[in-house]
Amino acid sequence: MGESDNLKMKFKLHGLEFEIEGKEKVVKEQFESFKSFITIDLLPKINVIVPQNTPALDEGQIKQLTEIQDATTTEVSDVPALKEVVLKDLPKTETDWILIYACYYTSFGSSPFSEEDIKNLYEKTGRKSISRLANLSNNIKSLLNKEYIKVHNDTEFIIKPEGINYAHEILKGNSKSKAINKISKPSKSHKPSKPELKVPNKKGIASKSVKLVRSLNLRPDGKESLKEFAKKYNIDSAPKQIVVIVYYLKELLGLTNITADYIFTGFDELNIRVPKNLVQIIINTKNRNGWLDYESMDNIGLSVQGLNAIKFDLLKNN
Repeated sequence: MGESDNLKMKFKLHGLEFEIEGKEKVVKEQFESFKSFITIDLLPKINVIVPQNTPALDEGQIKQLTEIQDATTTEVSDVPALKEVVLKDLPKTETDWILIYACYYTSFGSSPFSEEDIKNLYEKTGRKSISRLANLSNNIKSLLNKEYIKVHNDTEFIIKPEGINYAHEILKGNSKSKAINKISKPSKSHKPSKPELKVPNKKGIASKSVKLVRSLNLRPDGKESLKEFAKKYNIDSAPKQIVVIVYYLKELLGLTNITADYIFTGFDELNIRVPKNLVQIIINTKNRNGWLDYESMDNIGLSVQGLNAIKFDLLKNN
């Protein structure tokens, strides 16, 4: 329905006219009542008493009336169940996922949605994580910038026709988005005082250089230092060291956009031998241990399993 959430309907049968305009939901409810009144109560009587020079309503006219509907209403009977979408992993990025969640929640644009509605669907589909919820607002802004949705009021949004069309493409496996796994490159002009750690890929070619983040304060005033925090945990392996460092950075320092450089800096602060394949160990900590959650290594976060490991499994007094 374009840029308006209003709907206007007008009908005329012989001398009988019906016109209504307002919110889409209200208009459709009133139309259904009008249609029932016409087809069940009024049409039989009209066809009996009409003058001979006035033709009775034929079946085609009745069918035409009963089939009138808003042309922009999306048929959702042929879309897969949300559970199937999750299993097939059709959306390629988190913004794709949010658009799909919004479409399923609103029956493809028939009502507004809010951030809380999307959070509930994260929970329902088992995809809820701290990092996804933390980035929800930014991802919704991305959908606004792409003009797939628009602001409805202070807390709600409306899906635009462009968003609905793209959602159908996602469900067909035609997502235009690509999963982003960017690795930042060190500046050529910057020469750190400590040598960078070259991390080889499977072919033995350096694919990532991690470096110290010298602006990162791991001994903040008024807060527990990383060294003090780490002493409380059993960190006898690299994945355990990584999850403790990431938890400290996110939960105690409140940092976002954590990268491999931040984790490398944490290893340096704890005076722990850094694995030569640090990036691969980070990936394994996500995929094998299930302790990390991220769409891109520019924004490493913790999964629910990682939080549970910190709170219940890795404490020394357990």
